[in-house]
Amino acid sequence: MTRYWWSERIGPGFTHGYEIEPLFEQRTPFQRLLIFDNPQWGKGLVLDGIVQTTVADEFIYHEMMTHVPIQGRSEPTKSVLIIGGADGGVLREVLKYDSVERVVQVELDEAVLVACRKYIPEICGNWKDPRVELVIGDGAEYVKKARKEGQQFDVIILDSTDPIGPAIVLFEKPFHEDLAACLTDKGVVVRQSGLPVTMPKVMPFIRKRFQDVFKRVGVYLAPMPTYGGEIAFVYGSKDDSVSIEEPQGEFQGRYYNPSIHKAAFCLPSWWQKLIDEYEDDGTIPIETPSYW
Repeated sequence: MTRYWWSERIGPGFTHGYEIEPLFEQRTPFQRLLIFDNPQWGKGLVLDGIVQTTVADEFIYHEMMTHVPIQGRSEPTKSVLIIGGADGGVLREVLKYDSVERVVQVELDEAVLVACRKYIPEICGNWKDPRVELVIGDGAEYVKKARKEGQQFDVIILDSTDPIGPAIVLFEKPFHEDLAACLTDKGVVVRQSGLPVTMPKVMPFIRKRFQDVFKRVGVYLAPMPTYGGEIAFVYGSKDDSVSIEEPQGEFQGRYYNPSIHKAAFCLPSWWQKLIDEYEDDGTIPIETPSYW
């Protein structure tokens, strides 16, 4: 295919430009999907004009989203629920733990999952692992159903897109209440919470939502070059004594290690100011997507 320049709108008057070779394009029932190849970043996944992952730096995001909550727990993690994560990167990292006996992954858009399996297999985890149950459906509906059934998980990872399109329901209060009910007593939930430099209201909004239902809430960060800055992660637990800020193991990843784990909770002063000055008006901070 012919290469051409494609740009992702990051903010007002600010884009990231990529020379891409499109490998696959599709309009799914939920969103626009593009998988491309780039000389610098390798293959990448784009949804509704927003880069979700690239082969070159995906390991930073997926390792920090997975190993911080699992390594931070004082008890072995046996059960994990993943909401989203169609690229399979979080699943790949979760399956590195022998203690994990059950993983449920709920993905709304099967077309994205199929495309990632075909075009970006180097990111994907093993959905054929006998510990894995893959559910194609709405994450909020699954959590609501799991709550009624009394299902609980040691770790819940929300690898969802930003608060636009079909992901909106995952930012509403009832969903967070269902999440809390689906956690074990000393369980931990973590979710990606946007880039404060370009989406300054998202992280403090999610933190406030977590505070409404969890007794222990914290924020940590990781650098993500293709996203354009440092991404925030918010975690919560029903038990105030549960903190994941100190690593309990010696796991070494390509990016993650115990020192990185501890340092990730050292927030910039301006992030803390965003948290301190945030006023919750009850609305979800929605970012406007740029379609390709």
